[in-house]
Amino acid sequence: MNLDNLAAALRLLQSDRPDAIGEGLEALRTCMGGLPEADFRGAVEELCSLFYVDTADRPDLQPLLDRAVEVLAAQGPRVVAQLLELMKGSDIKSHLHLARTLAAIGHAALPALRRVIATEDPYSRSFALFAVGKVHDPAVREALPEVIGSLMHPDKEVRDSAARALGKIAEAVPADQLAEDRRTEIFEVLFRTLSDVQPAVRAKAVRSLGKLVRFGYLAVAQEQRVRLAVLRILGRDEAYEWDRAFIVRREAEEALRHLEARA
Repeated sequence: MNLDNLAAALRLLQSDRPDAIGEGLEALRTCMGGLPEADFRGAVEELCSLFYVDTADRPDLQPLLDRAVEVLAAQGPRVVAQLLELMKGSDIKSHLHLARTLAAIGHAALPALRRVIATEDPYSRSFALFAVGKVHDPAVREALPEVIGSLMHPDKEVRDSAARALGKIAEAVPADQLAEDRRTEIFEVLFRTLSDVQPAVRAKAVRSLGKLVRFGYLAVAQEQRVRLAVLRILGRDEAYEWDRAFIVRREAEEALRHLEARA
């Protein structure tokens, strides 16, 4: 693609018409891999500007944002560093799409995401954890040290994202591909998180424990501990002191269904 055609494609992305944006996306899809570095970075930045669209106001543009994620993810490792740069200072709408893109890149994005989780500010860290949780590849187990460590972070959003990510990792990594001591470590750290002061974090911990049950991560004794904890949360044990947060009780009901299915 020559410079004039590239400039025309980028102008199409700035349109408010879905057909024009779609035309620009298709043009970039066919040429981005061959662009020199400066033009490539400019195209990435223009594509990412679409992620600031409020789809509550423009629901007709959601399919185009999904296509933008696909176009960017197809660039693989080449685009990872720039996507992480763009996460700094962006708003939550953009962050969600950037995280989805990094997750779609998958294994190749994991080293950079692990560095963000280990070193960046809580806001970026929570979205990196969100992205890790969306990586549907058994290789995501490589990020377990950073995810587990994040459950001890003082920021509630980081802990929330970490608790969620552990359950998503259980979906992506078959139990027999993870050592027993690592599965036990995941179980114990989530079980401790049931006493977190934040209801949203407790809810994610219950949800993820339910997924450990569902995907066969737990030994019989561990499943029994989850059962007792869930019954306590629901007020169905001898103490009759349920968790006051509805969102926690709701997740406990789901975890109980997984326990009953296993039984």
